Amino acid sequence: MSSIKIDDIARLAGYSKSTVSKVINNYPGIPESTKEKIMKVIKKYEFEPNIQARNLAGKRDKVIGIFIFDKGGLGSYFFQYIIALIVEKAEERGVKVLISLIKTSEEKIKIKQLIDNGTIQGAIVIGATLDEPEIESMIENEYKLVIFDYRTEHHSKNVFLINSNNYNGGKLAAKFLLEKGLKSIYHFAGQENKLAGLEREEGFLDELDGNGIVSKVLKGEFQLEIAKKIFTQLIKSGDIPEGIFCANDEMAIGCLEALTENDIAYEKVKLIGFDNNQISRLYRPRITTIGYNLDKMADKAVEAILKLIAGEKIKTNVYNGELKLYERET
Repeated sequence: MSSIKIDDIARLAGYSKSTVSKVINNYPGIPESTKEKIMKVIKKYEFEPNIQARNLAGKRDKVIGIFIFDKGGLGSYFFQYIIALIVEKAEERGVKVLISLIKTSEEKIKIKQLIDNGTIQGAIVIGATLDEPEIESMIENEYKLVIFDYRTEHHSKNVFLINSNNYNGGKLAAKFLLEKGLKSIYHFAGQENKLAGLEREEGFLDELDGNGIVSKVLKGEFQLEIAKKIFTQLIKSGDIPEGIFCANDEMAIGCLEALTENDIAYEKVKLIGFDNNQISRLYRPRITTIGYNLDKMADKAVEAILKLIAGEKIKTNVYNGELKLYERET
């Protein structure tokens, strides 16, 4: 691939960078003789126009980035579903989407780089932890960001936060199980370095407090297999609670699989998940869960990032999901 740049093409052809960009983008009003000279140089040096060359002419595609912060990849049903919804909402507005999985701290610099070089104009971040110096730096430097489940004390005009109402969701799950008259209720928690995991656990424990309930918090890390392994060990030791609250639906499935593989009827344990993913409705038995309107959250995310990119004012920079309890078979 040639390392020649648009500046070199402009110099060799004897025209400005703006004129070269207009030829690349097939702008009207450019004399044929000018086009021929510039295209001759482009072909001679095998120049490959990139997005920066397009942007110089003002013909910029609207492109936003979706960045998933997770070491485990895109196996989560939540990630898959929210990505699909955001892409759908963006396409409805004629906006293109770049999707990137961030597995290490070093990779987080990609967000800044992609905005700086014009590949994307703004970013939607999902799965951020409570300690994100790279994100904090971008907020301070006024990069356009929408962040899911992140600290809400930010009041920067360039950032919009979408939270899953995690604390109240944890309380709602505990209240549901308490109303069933259960005396032992365990919680399979998510990752404590992520707001969703931390706040769901806090809400759950606060609601249980003072009710004389036997409770345990088990670190399921939002992972089906981890939850399944832990619950299998509990079952084999004879430690089976009357109720379980899982911080996501995948862990709820892990618990159900542990019961099935140990020949225990699912009805023996009252179980509730969180997220209301499609899998919670398709799995058998269908999973009771706490949900929110993901479609609306995706729409809010795309609407907010486009307003930020356009420099429009947003009245409030935080949106909390509207919670609903879906009581099903578990």
